[in-house]
Parts: sequence; structure tokens; C-alpha cells
Amino acid sequence: MSLTTETRLSRSDQLGMFLTVGIAAVAVVAVVWQAVARLVEVLPGRDVPVLVPFVGETAPLPIGPDGAPVEVAVEQATVIVPQPAAATQFAIVAEPVVVALAVVASVVLLALLCLNLARGRAFTRTNTRIIWWGSASVTLGWVLGSLFQTMSVNGALSAVSDHGYEGVTFAVSWVPFFAVLVLAVVGAAFQIGERLQRDAEGLV
Repeated sequence: MSLTTETRLSRSDQLGMFLTVGIAAVAVVAVVWQAVARLVEVLPGRDVPVLVPFVGETAPLPIGPDGAPVEVAVEQATVIVPQPAAATQFAIVAEPVVVALAVVASVVLLALLCLNLARGRAFTRTNTRIIWWGSASVTLGWVLGSLFQTMSVNGALSAVSDHGYEGVTFAVSWVPFFAVLVLAVVGAAFQIGERLQRDAEGLV
């Protein structure tokens, strides 16, 4: 049974919550637009651009005097794959879909949380579940997105090098990992707050 005890927020606090919901709506539109643009770019399966990370690689760039080549460290570059293999093409298409779904789900859950807070409903079981669901969606999107990104990167390098380059084996961003940690801490805090509020109401 969810707790329904409400705490009246100030008008400025409510405005801040509703503003966050508005920003979340804009973010959803931006994420969907970006995903659609990427799908339009890669769905034909010809001359597909893939962003590839590099470690310990260098390349000459014409940035010296009079355009003289200067050796620079290359951390990432866009590789054009003429015709990706079936598995690579699947990963290239699946990555933006999975990431967009995870981000949209997380942002929508954040908006729901803000709406509940704007109504004065803070430490409720519903809010705790929203935070845990948000953490789960970020985790799932991070794991699957990293998997498909790795498949895309390795497939792209294999295609352009005829399986002769093996510089990248696993590509992953650790930003979502820290987001999951933050959500886990917030979820635990809300769960404790819910329990304390329930115990306090039992004493009244």
C-alpha cells in the first residue's frame, strides 16, 4: 500500500518541478529526433559512417607551417563502411534504437517523479519504484548499447581492414555507470525515507 501523505510545496518549488518536466519533454523530442536521423543515415546499409575509438594511434594532419604534416594522437575517427556485414549492420541499427528507448524511458520516469514531487508526494512507494525503474532502464540501455557499439566498431574495422586490424575489442562509455550509481543512492534514500515516514505515521 502506497503512502499518500502530501507535503505542500512552495510555489517556486512547484514551478521548478514543472520546469524540469518541460525540459524533460524537450529532451525526449531531441533524443527521438537524433535516433531517427541516425537510422535514416544507416538503414540503407551503404557507406555507413561509424565512430570508432582508438588507443595509441597517430596520424599526420596538415596543421604545421604552410600546411606541413604534424603527427597527432587519434582518439576517435569516423570510418565509412561501404557495405557492413549482416551482424554489423544489425548492431549499427540496434544501438541508436536501444539507447533512445533507454533514455526516453528514464526521462519519462524522471518527469513522473517531478510531477509527484510537485504535488507534494515525496516518500511514497510509487516514487521509490519510479527511481528503481529508472535505474534499471539506464542499466539495460548501457549494457545493450555498449554491446551493440562494440559490435559496430569491431565490425567496421574488420570491414575496412579486411580483418587485419584488431586495435579495438570493447568500446564502452562509463558515464551511464555513474548515473546508475547516483540513481541507486537516490532510490535507497527514498526507500529509507518512505520507511521512516511510515513508522512516524504509525506513532501518530
